[in-house]
Amino acid sequence: MAPPRVVVAGAGGRGVGCMSTIAASPNHGVIVAYADPHGPSREKAAAVSPGARMFEDWREMLAEVECDVLLVTAPQYVHCEIVLAGLEAGLDIYCEKPMAHSLEDCNRIVSGVKASDCLFYVGLQLRTVPVLKHMKKLVDSGVVGKPSMMFARELRAPFLPKVDDWIGDENKSGGALVEKNCHHFDLFNWYCGSRAVRVNAIGGKALTAEDGGNVGELLDHAFVLVDYADDTRACLEMCFFCPAFAHELEIVGDNGRRLVTDLEQLKLWEADQETRSFQTWNYELSQVHGDPSGWLDFLDCRALPPDNAASLARAEAGRDSVQIALAAQESIRIGATVTLQ
Repeated sequence: MAPPRVVVAGAGGRGVGCMSTIAASPNHGVIVAYADPHGPSREKAAAVSPGARMFEDWREMLAEVECDVLLVTAPQYVHCEIVLAGLEAGLDIYCEKPMAHSLEDCNRIVSGVKASDCLFYVGLQLRTVPVLKHMKKLVDSGVVGKPSMMFARELRAPFLPKVDDWIGDENKSGGALVEKNCHHFDLFNWYCGSRAVRVNAIGGKALTAEDGGNVGELLDHAFVLVDYADDTRACLEMCFFCPAFAHELEIVGDNGRRLVTDLEQLKLWEADQETRSFQTWNYELSQVHGDPSGWLDFLDCRALPPDNAASLARAEAGRDSVQIALAAQESIRIGATVTLQ
């Protein structure tokens, strides 16, 4: 299959990052056009893809440029409109996470994908990171039995600046947990294979942006508990004012074994109190960034026969990850458990 002709809707930080990933290997695609209403963003994109056509409006781009793939990296509050237009135009779509900023828009995308023959892919790239794929393979092999408890912990710096600080407006970003932690909620869903039914969370805003926290009224820390239909439990710990990076994941099975990773090392601990024995696999931090592996996985999907069921499953996974994040934020607001519909 020839490298796809790619158009990009949204040339901000994520857009230029994804464009750089594609530009690093011509066999992985050719950027033929990009669109962004923000002039400085377009100029940064031009430096990455100087031969591509430049547009202010993605609608004009779709109307004028022949292409195979639409890469959606605009802010999530416009994802739905762009995705539905791309599906209508018959394009395969790679949509950056979160799939949308609201459950309503997520459901509209799911309906659009269901009615289309186009390939749809959500950029929940942690699924494609080698160490996390290995963890999934071990879980599926049954080495820990049935996953009973899952833990994710991320400590990081606050969000990078955005044009007009749009990310600080929850009506546009969906909120901090939607923007960032849809990744972790998707991993929880993926590993346990069950449906989240209840969410309980505590959290808040410890620091202003000037003091090192997130912009606007976005949360900068939270603990989130997720209850699944099969009685699996999951816990997320998130902090946005700790630049000394930490990213950890643990799964405890009903046979007493546990899988633990800090992304550089994966350990399988035996259920043996005396010896505390374990197996270890090592990874490089350079393998952790999901953009290259996510794009390659998308290309692998394009090489397969058309499969609407697979595209629909990816769209539903994107929606489900956003639903848990929105429920967690609602739980923090009202101080009570939120039951998912």
